[in-house]
Amino acid sequence: MGNNNTGKEEIKKSQNIKAEVLPSDELAVFCTQVYLILEAGIPLYDGFNTLADEAENKETKEIYSNMSKILLESGSLYLAIKDVHIFPEYMINMINIGEETGKLDDVLKSLNLYYEREANIKKAVKSAITYPIVLICMMSAVAILIVTRILPVFQDIFKSLGSDMTDTGRTVMNTAAVLGYVVFGVTVAILVIVIVFAILSKLGYKNKILKILGAVPTIKKMNLKISASRFSAVISMMLSSGYSLEEALELAPSIIEDSYTKEKVSKCQNLIKEGKSFVETLEETGIFDGLTNRMIGIGYKAGKLDSVMKKISDKYEEEVSDSIGNIVSIIEPTLVAIMSVIIGGILISVMLPLANIMSSIG
Repeated sequence: MGNNNTGKEEIKKSQNIKAEVLPSDELAVFCTQVYLILEAGIPLYDGFNTLADEAENKETKEIYSNMSKILLESGSLYLAIKDVHIFPEYMINMINIGEETGKLDDVLKSLNLYYEREANIKKAVKSAITYPIVLICMMSAVAILIVTRILPVFQDIFKSLGSDMTDTGRTVMNTAAVLGYVVFGVTVAILVIVIVFAILSKLGYKNKILKILGAVPTIKKMNLKISASRFSAVISMMLSSGYSLEEALELAPSIIEDSYTKEKVSKCQNLIKEGKSFVETLEETGIFDGLTNRMIGIGYKAGKLDSVMKKISDKYEEEVSDSIGNIVSIIEPTLVAIMSVIIGGILISVMLPLANIMSSIG
């Protein structure tokens, strides 16, 4: 009993040391490690002891040691990863389903692919955002330099040459000056927003920020596809393991983060209890589009609903990856084009009046 309390105290210490959820790349590595332990036929608690011995830092070593103790006592990976509070809810619930269905190795393989894909997407998005922000900062610095330093010099040159600008030239130059300050103001505003979001995320408001961003139509559409993919994956896994459709629907909401899709799944459960078929409930709730519903209908009649749902899950995951890739590929050149036009406009506003004066002198 005393050893059990000591173990719990150590777990609490590890939670205080490292309470943040692991990044996607580390989650992918973790899933691979656990999968290899299972494939090698090594008991999980023994495998985690080995991971603890090979850990490079004290915090990770302590967490793995505590997980090994929980595994030795309970034999459940689900309980072990749940108690250390460094794994996302989706992963915890999927491992729970993997243990329930006896397909933990398959779940770990799919989680590894999922988090590898997520890590690659995050890297691409980070790169696509960081480069344009740096570019905007540099170009806005150039714009301010032109407005505050170069434009006054040209104005002095015009006066020293004894020539004044035309009303059109003066308007163009004044517009360029205003545009330069606007660019600088927008850049400062963007940087402030990014910094505020980063601070709020560190303070524990990450989920609220994601909820706000989720209201954006494009992001909302991707979230719905992610939820549909997860829903399909769970139904496929449960059915292929011999569970009934009703039991699969009971577990499905636990791995869906989108509240809108959760409500639809709950509605599916109620409609099935009323006597409607699974295909009818999907058509009525609108979790999937029409073509996908037809695929599910064919699979349902053929008795291959589990394999059809797996294919649908893979299809939605690919669509989400492609959508994010398309957005990333559009952001960078668009910002570069906008800033190039602005800087070019400011330079032209300076050169045109000067060219007119030089031509009149010549």
